[in-house]
Amino acid sequence: MRYPTGCTDEDIAEVLDGFEEEMLASIRRGKQPEGRVLEFPPKLSEQELIRRQRIIDQVWERLVDQRRELERQAAQSCHRGPFDSDSNL
Repeated sequence: MRYPTGCTDEDIAEVLDGFEEEMLASIRRGKQPEGRVLEFPPKLSEQELIRRQRIIDQVWERLVDQRRELERQAAQSCHRGPFDSDSNL
């Protein structure tokens, strides 16, 4: 069969055979892929989990409080933002 690129099945088989030989030779030479193995982090103690959860909860409460304050300020202002048609008055 002839493909639109002009290659035939024989051409593709030849390239694949060459690729297979190249890969096997690489394995025989003992080439290892670059990279390193990282150790899995140790399990956290219950106290550490509780401490981290408290920190997350405190930050979340601050965020909620700030959001409420912004909503309160927005409700008091007649201008909703810089894209309001009369925000520059």
